[in-house]
Amino acid sequence: MDPRDPAFRAKLDAHLARYAGAEDRRAVAEVAATVVIYALALAGTALGLRLVQDAATGPALFGALALTALCAFVLAGTQVRAFLVHHDLTHGSLFTTRRWNDRLAPFVGALVATAPSVWQREHARYHRDRNNLDRSQDGQTAAWTVADFEAAPGWQRALYRLVHQRPILFGVLPPLYFFGFMRVRARWYENTAFFGFLALLWATGSLGAFALAMFPAMAFGFLVFHAQHTFENLVRHRTAEYDFVENGLLGSTLLVVPRWPVAGGFIDWALYGVAYHHVHHLRPGLPAWRLKRIHEEGGALFDATPRITLPEAWSSARLTLYDEAHGRLVSFAGGG
Repeated sequence: MDPRDPAFRAKLDAHLARYAGAEDRRAVAEVAATVVIYALALAGTALGLRLVQDAATGPALFGALALTALCAFVLAGTQVRAFLVHHDLTHGSLFTTRRWNDRLAPFVGALVATAPSVWQREHARYHRDRNNLDRSQDGQTAAWTVADFEAAPGWQRALYRLVHQRPILFGVLPPLYFFGFMRVRARWYENTAFFGFLALLWATGSLGAFALAMFPAMAFGFLVFHAQHTFENLVRHRTAEYDFVENGLLGSTLLVVPRWPVAGGFIDWALYGVAYHHVHHLRPGLPAWRLKRIHEEGGALFDATPRITLPEAWSSARLTLYDEAHGRLVSFAGGG
């Protein structure tokens, strides 16, 4: 398969065109399911935390902890999904009219501390510049080439190394991004929606439940987004050789979701199509709930797309620099 071959390109375009367009009824169902399950899981987690505090016996404590863990797991997954629904809204791809996408985005974004205006600006640059070595990759993981790293001052190299340590990358940066970067750059009505949501959580005694799930949800979300463009044989080019379709097919991954009973299905639901990130890069305007079907019915069109599992996503964090001479990502030890 050659993504630059005109015959292949025509076949791919025809396949993608079959799925163009949003459906308002489905959009309402996706938003409603996300918000309802979010609310139920939040209430369950808050109840579990109260029962833990009130437990007088060992069995009661065990039951309360089990309820809290189960509901917090569902809440964290639903928070990931809410972020991805918000992602569709900011792309203008969930509802058929831009008005409804724009109106709902601040409210869905508030559930996951995300400001639509900030995300839209950063995400548009990401789609335009990702894997183009003549455009800044800052804000992405493994953003520097080996040559960039070797030419940087010592303090910048030390900072770059620090940021790419797993505890920082998946533990420290996510809350800084959502609760710091997002807040200082958000528009007033986006902050009003978010802080109004926090006030509601505090008034209902649910703020602790929100935080309990939100921090692992942010870490998992960062891991998933990191894995979408961080693998050893990643294709990056200079502008003269850069190709949008090739970048979608070979510069993005298909995340293989574990097929565990019940939990695997829930993870797939929570990821809301983001596992099929290569399809999203080919047509960002397609609603995410269609991406899995597009991939599965595309057959051989997507055979060359790199696959990555969740354990491989974790291990890919060691890949931190792009070796332009050999066309691959390398670790600090392998890249200077």
